[in-house]
Amino acid sequence: MTRQRRYLAIIFVMLSHLVIALGRRAWADTGLLLDEALVVSLAMENNPQITIADKRVEQARARARGASSGKAPVLSVSALYQETYSDPQYPLVTNDPFLEGYALGGFRKTWRTALSLSWLIYSSGAVENSIRAAELSVDAVRAESQRTAQLVAHASRNAFFELQRTRARASVAEEAYELAQEHRRRVEALYRNGIVAKNELLRVEVAVSEAELNLIRAESGIEVAFSALERSVGTTIRGRYRLPEPRSEPGSIEMPLDPVTAALANRPEFRALESSVRSARSMAAAAVGEKGPSVYFQGDALSVGQTFYPDAMDDWKISIVAEWKLYDGGKSKARKDEALALADELLQRVEDMKHQVDLEVSVASLDLRSALQRLEVARSQVTLAEEDHRMAVARYSAQVGTSIDVLDARVALSGSRTQLVDAVYDALKAWSDMKLALGEEQKTLGDKR
Repeated sequence: MTRQRRYLAIIFVMLSHLVIALGRRAWADTGLLLDEALVVSLAMENNPQITIADKRVEQARARARGASSGKAPVLSVSALYQETYSDPQYPLVTNDPFLEGYALGGFRKTWRTALSLSWLIYSSGAVENSIRAAELSVDAVRAESQRTAQLVAHASRNAFFELQRTRARASVAEEAYELAQEHRRRVEALYRNGIVAKNELLRVEVAVSEAELNLIRAESGIEVAFSALERSVGTTIRGRYRLPEPRSEPGSIEMPLDPVTAALANRPEFRALESSVRSARSMAAAAVGEKGPSVYFQGDALSVGQTFYPDAMDDWKISIVAEWKLYDGGKSKARKDEALALADELLQRVEDMKHQVDLEVSVASLDLRSALQRLEVARSQVTLAEEDHRMAVARYSAQVGTSIDVLDARVALSGSRTQLVDAVYDALKAWSDMKLALGEEQKTLGDKR
């Protein structure tokens, strides 16, 4: 009965690995090769945050067009019907004492149509500064959109790195499982020849089961990483693209010479804040201009009569109107003060952003330097662990070492290989974080593997 269970377990394991192999083949043989550049391109096309940012830019442009309309002439048509209780009359006012009575001032039933033109000629800078403020707001929103694109690119690339990390870990887990099976076959042969005891075989069986569980966990992690990548990119990945082999080296990575200066020059948040400050000051100037004199041109062409379409009387008139608000209850001053306070607030945010960028760059530099150092240590650790495992297997085959030594060496080898995988992808993610801190998301890593 025990032998039958063992055969069933072996068949189950073989089927599990067949499914895994078929899945990997599907990932490897379908569609275009998926790399960092393609992942970022897909995210730019499909991530909803990019669409949201684009719509905000469109809104800002529409507001700028609306502000510009203040300098354009306004042409309108109107139609009016009016009925009074009695005929409109006005008393005659004259120096002739013999002329007395009333004159008709219109119709009891009146139809009126008119074509009117109104044009602001001079506004003391109110309209011009409002237009300037709206245009600067467009620049600010566009800079914020660029930062959104950088954040989306960074998130999608890191999600791709996590997927490749989980695949590399699964490969390490598979190698560990194969080493465990190989050792089990070696112990079984010795057990059949009566060289080792039953408990040693059982201990190896436990180790094989543990390695199999680790492999299953690693394969499940790939599915989770796939889902995270698709969420970040905004479209389906599985079944449409081929995945490259996981990296064994992070590629060409160099520490920037003066990262803080580069970040202050490249980060779009600074351009957004600077444009917002200038926009607020233009809004303050527009508020001041609202209290200044304004000059309008107005023209009307009208037709009046008692029936529709009116034709009893046609007339036209043109006017030039000058207006100066002497008192508006403090409205314009309040708007000016609000805009200037906003400008001061944004200036303080610029200073705070400088400190924040300095911190982000410092953290990213430390993480990148640490990752590169750990990478060197991990390479050396793998070399030593491989040699230790080889020697443990050789000693056990010669029966001068124990099975526990082989199991411990295999665990150490698997752990060192996993740490090397983590070091490689920690370096890649640290470099990605550095580029985000520098505001240089559009640049790509070297293609070395």
